[in-house]
Amino acid sequence: MRIYKSALLSLVGMCTAICTCHATAQTAPITDRFVAAYVASGDQTNMSLKRKTVFSHLVRVDNASSLQIKFGRTTLPQGTMLRMTSLQDGAVQHHVANTLKQWRNKSAWFNGSLVLVELIAEPQATPSHVTIEGALYIEQLGDDRSICGPTDDRVLSYENRDARALPIGCTAWIIDDANHTMLTAGHCTDSGASDIEVIEFNVPQSDSSGEIQHPDPSDQYATDPASLQSHYGGVGNDWAYFGCFQNTETGLTPFQAQDDYYVLSQTAPPVNGQKITITGYGVTYSPVPPELNQAQKTHTGSYAEQTGTSIAYRTDTTGGNSGSAVLNEDTGEAIGIHTNGGCTDGGGENWGNAIHNSGLQNALANPQGVCIPNTLFFDFPNGIPYDVLPNTPTNIQFSVTAGEEEPVSDSVKVILTVNSSEEVLDTAYLGSDAYEVTLPAFGCDDLIGYYFEAQGDGGTYVYAPFNAPAVQHEIVVGTISDSMIFEEHFDDGLPTDWTASGLWTTTASCTPSGECDGGESAYFGITSSCSYNNGDIAYGSLSTPAISIDGHVGDLVLTFCSALETEDLSIYDRAELYVNGVYIDQLD
Repeated sequence: MRIYKSALLSLVGMCTAICTCHATAQTAPITDRFVAAYVASGDQTNMSLKRKTVFSHLVRVDNASSLQIKFGRTTLPQGTMLRMTSLQDGAVQHHVANTLKQWRNKSAWFNGSLVLVELIAEPQATPSHVTIEGALYIEQLGDDRSICGPTDDRVLSYENRDARALPIGCTAWIIDDANHTMLTAGHCTDSGASDIEVIEFNVPQSDSSGEIQHPDPSDQYATDPASLQSHYGGVGNDWAYFGCFQNTETGLTPFQAQDDYYVLSQTAPPVNGQKITITGYGVTYSPVPPELNQAQKTHTGSYAEQTGTSIAYRTDTTGGNSGSAVLNEDTGEAIGIHTNGGCTDGGGENWGNAIHNSGLQNALANPQGVCIPNTLFFDFPNGIPYDVLPNTPTNIQFSVTAGEEEPVSDSVKVILTVNSSEEVLDTAYLGSDAYEVTLPAFGCDDLIGYYFEAQGDGGTYVYAPFNAPAVQHEIVVGTISDSMIFEEHFDDGLPTDWTASGLWTTTASCTPSGECDGGESAYFGITSSCSYNNGDIAYGSLSTPAISIDGHVGDLVLTFCSALETEDLSIYDRAELYVNGVYIDQLD
């Protein structure tokens, strides 16, 4: 691999959090393992007069109780789809291009060790292809007991509003926000949205060995990474708020399918003899039957403590219960999120995050992604301006379309604030839900904010940004100029303040094809053979020094030129870009 001249104008900030807990966080003691099995269909076209399967492959993971398929680069133009079928129970899921993207190039979870993948095309559809990288399976690692006393008093339950979150092994639940989206524990998303990629309802019991089984794909949902807001800062500060895409088979959201949700309390009350119920997908151990492992179970115990945003209760839980609703039986309202185990055979308490946690409340007030209410939808086909030239009017085209309500055309407004003075701008109706507004000319010293407003026929007002007028789009006025924060090359070898490990070196040889500017480059490999084959696993890193962006305003852009020559297997020989230790991209 070669990296040529580079210009760096951007850094991503990184912070660390120190967690002090009363007890252990309660994710299920499971993990997902990946088995590589690369298969590529090549371009496929249906030349017949009927829909047909143009490619099929049987994915197999020996001895797996269930699996999830991981796809590589796959093209599904209109008129083509993937169909996946479990050979154990006949469960089926379909993917088109949009749903495959929503599922992050993965399938639903299927029971059994064999799943048939088919590429299906309509007659004369644009050529399609599918790449299968392999499959994931669940490995059980142990148990995490937090039973309050000598016996596990949880019983099998069937609450529609509670779900299992995978692959982390947590519980999530539908709430009463505008779109009826979901809450779980923050530590269930400690590694980001990849921890809770799939949400499962109507979960079946496990098999006789305690290996988890999955519901039909019609009860599995992909989470929306853009919707996730979370924080993990110890007991009392451990929450996550997110939503799911519509189901691939039914087109329904979790709430539309389950028709149930928890009502959130405004605050967790002081202790006064209340009973607390925890329902979730905790693990089990003898003498509890293994079939109840990570199936839905419930128990009611006593409310024990409320201190700030930490709450405690003597209700049985185990690993996998993290994220469960803390239900106050006296009011029927959820007063928190279960997060930590602390009970033992001798007693003790389990712990959760109180619903009035300020960070959680701020997230609920400022939803993202699919959590944003869908009463009406604003769309900006040409984008919206964040910087304009001085003394120059600016046109914005936008549309307001129906969601749960129809837009009232006469209600559509654009409200502009210039130097604290507010005015309503004239909007022109262009027909077919489209509008146009012209922002006036501004001076360089003007402070400008603006937002969009529309009313639905049910009387609901909707704004863009969602939480306007408290938050508005802002505009910077001035001429646009670029300034170089950092630029580096390798013509004189590796710069003294860069760090390199493994096979990284600099060279002018081993030049691959491409459009980089030639000359010396940073190269990962052995220059004598122009290969990284050293007889062992080869790996290493190349890092810049810390680069200050203090005093710089506006967009920050990283540019570089690179070339990568590897085996044609995307699961091997990876070149990845990180900024401040945060994964940014995999280089092609």
